[in-house]
Amino acid sequence: MSDSDRHPDKDRKAEKFMALLVPNQRRILAFILSMVPNKLDTEDILQETLAEMWNKFDQFEIGTDFVAWGCTIAKYKVLEFRRKTKNSKLQFNDNLVQILEIESDQKLKKISCHIDALRQCMRKLTLKEIDYLKQRYEYDLTLTKIAARTGISFQGVHKAISVIHTKLVRCIRATLRQEKTV
Repeated sequence: MSDSDRHPDKDRKAEKFMALLVPNQRRILAFILSMVPNKLDTEDILQETLAEMWNKFDQFEIGTDFVAWGCTIAKYKVLEFRRKTKNSKLQFNDNLVQILEIESDQKLKKISCHIDALRQCMRKLTLKEIDYLKQRYEYDLTLTKIAARTGISFQGVHKAISVIHTKLVRCIRATLRQEKTV
């Protein structure tokens, strides 16, 4: 495809969608998992939800809660799935689905608060600390590989990452406590 065949508006739309989806997809999946007992079914529902989110992305208002919007679409996909599989042996009754939906919403809000606190705390880390975390979690390197790359012993890398984890946990707890008192 040549550059003249590209659609800059579609490319920007895709970039915006992916920028919102990537950090939030697991939260939408968790919502679906809380309402559907079978993991294979949840994956199908997630795919249908993501397709619907993409199709309706023009209707999404940037700056509003992407996860809540996605979970609303997922809720309707779950209800559609339940209608299609009414004769299945394992079904949640409507009251249980409502209870699960409320609990899922509360858990999503709590997770969202924790993620916000984590983001705030990540900004307080040094570049070296962020580099360790990126190597470990973004690039999925083992401690042995990080040690080999950095020239630091396995024990040194283990200790450094443990210290970073402890620092983040303390910061997150302090941030959440502070938010509760505000």
